[in-house]
Amino acid sequence: LPLSLLNTAQGHPMLVELKNGETFNGHLVNCDNWMNLTLREVIQTSPEGDRFWRLPECYIRGNTIKYLRVPDEVCIVFN
Repeated sequence: LPLSLLNTAQGHPMLVELKNGETFNGHLVNCDNWMNLTLREVIQTSPEGDRFWRLPECYIRGNTIKYLRVPDEVCIVFN
């Protein structure tokens, strides 16, 4: 995933799935060259999908990320 796409996605909602199965839905605030992400207004979901937490902000290390989903509008702007 190109870092320039993540830079374009700043301010937009996105879903991040970690290698341990946890998911985070929030608005991308920042990303760096190692794909470390800062999200705001986050909903964290347990790997089993049965527990949820609301977080004002969270930091996700890039090497723990398995999957990212960005809105179609970001991909259109990116092209």
